[in-house]
Amino acid sequence: MKKNHIGIQEAASIGIIFIITKIFLPFQRSLAELGGTAAWIIVLIASALCPLTWWAIKGVLNNASQGATLIEATEEIWGAWIGTFLNFIYFFFFFMITFLVLREFSELLASDILPHTPMNIIQISLLIPIAFIAHSGIEAVGRLCWITIGLIIGSVLLILLGGLFTHSEVNALSPFWGTGRSHVLKLGIIKSSLFSEMLVFGFLLPRMRKAKDCSKAAWWCIAISSIILFSTTVVYLFVFPYPTAIRLNVPMYEVSRLIIFGRWIQRLESVFLIAWLICAVIKLAIGLYCAAATMSQILRLTKVKPLIFPLAILVYTFALLPRSEMAAVAWDGEILRTYGSILSIGLPLLTWFVGLVRTKMGRQKT
Repeated sequence: MKKNHIGIQEAASIGIIFIITKIFLPFQRSLAELGGTAAWIIVLIASALCPLTWWAIKGVLNNASQGATLIEATEEIWGAWIGTFLNFIYFFFFFMITFLVLREFSELLASDILPHTPMNIIQISLLIPIAFIAHSGIEAVGRLCWITIGLIIGSVLLILLGGLFTHSEVNALSPFWGTGRSHVLKLGIIKSSLFSEMLVFGFLLPRMRKAKDCSKAAWWCIAISSIILFSTTVVYLFVFPYPTAIRLNVPMYEVSRLIIFGRWIQRLESVFLIAWLICAVIKLAIGLYCAAATMSQILRLTKVKPLIFPLAILVYTFALLPRSEMAAVAWDGEILRTYGSILSIGLPLLTWFVGLVRTKMGRQKT
């Protein structure tokens, strides 16, 4: 397959699916635990800070060689030693996202949908298609995302509308500041890591048909992802008001189980489950590909594919490390979603600044 053939639709779809898959996990419950009835404000603040990640990535790539990825640009700007160390941090970020999401989705299936199926069988069943999709390359992943994005967003929209029509509390967002204004504002800044997956655009920009199209794809991704994260959080609070909101294991699944469209259309969670599984497999494939691409560029390999299946085995191994589902959720919330903004915003911004300084110093010498 030829390179540099990802369009705006494919790039935006990759970013959207990579970001919004968390809505099918205990995402809304975690925000409700932190912000109470003001959980939606946390999402708004995180959405407002999200463009910083894209601007930083674009700035880093603009100060590196043409066609360089975020990993190659980081090493070029910082030098071999520091750049390699920072790229290992990027690798661990994508790798951790992959094995934690695999564990969380496997736990969801084992606890609520396939209670008699062993956990390792579920994980292996998910990993096989994930590895093959990632092995097909980022262009094929982009086309798959563009084909399925309508189904995923459509199923989410049906869940939200069906949930509101079935049950809704009028005063669900009262009190306005939930657990406290200063606390909520602080959490909004910290939880800007909700959009850390925007780092995937550091791999997509060099693959675009036209480099200028990547900005359009990034802004579409930011807008649609922000709307979905915000709307699912608000609807969840209306359907399951606080403090009930902090007691449910898989919020969106519980909302779907309530939906009743008349006498003959009930129990729609089985229909939505198909879209959820597709979304989860694609997100994991994107994470696995990005981890493999990062490692291949660190090792200066010419191809990514030889690393896909060995890393898939490592993902399976690390997915077994958390002692329970709650431990996996805690790792996600307390590590990735607490310190992820340092990686996704702070590190690219710092690299961009160093690149600007080096460029300016190079011009002065000439």
